[in-house]
This record gives sequence, structure tokens and C-alpha cells, in this order.
Amino acid sequence: MTRYFFNVRNGQGLTPDEEGRQFDGLDSARAAALADVRSMLSAEVLEGHLDIGGRIEIEDADHVRVLTVHFREAVALHETELPPP
Repeated sequence: MTRYFFNVRNGQGLTPDEEGRQFDGLDSARAAALADVRSMLSAEVLEGHLDIGGRIEIEDADHVRVLTVHFREAVALHETELPPP
């Protein structure tokens, strides 16, 4: 298991992860980061706005950045054109 730190950068600035979490690899850490982003974005939608310009910078146990997960990777935005009534 490896400890990864998820530092969040968004319109409010940087929120560093002081504790980190353990995962069996980077793929698992990425999946968790995507789930975290979706949770954050869902809270924003409930407040009436959505900013997909942020990112989670994943660092390893030595605080070396190993991956960046952009918020826009977590959702597929589309608009369905409906037929006229």
C-alpha cells in the first residue's frame, strides 16, 4: 500500500491534503480522486453552480506529484436537443 495525498486546486485556491490515504496503486488513487471530484461537483450543483476548472494534484508519500486529475475528466457534459412540442 502506498500513501497518496490529494491536493485540491480550484477557484477557491489550494486545499492541501495533510493526511493522505493509502491505496494499492496509482490506478486506485485515480479512481478515488475521480469519485471525490464527482462528490464535490454534485455539492456545487446543489448550490446552483458548477466549476469544472479545478484539479486534484496527487502526490506520493514523498510529496512528489505523480498525477493530476482535472475536474473536467470526472463528468461528460452534453445537452440533448429535444424535438419541438
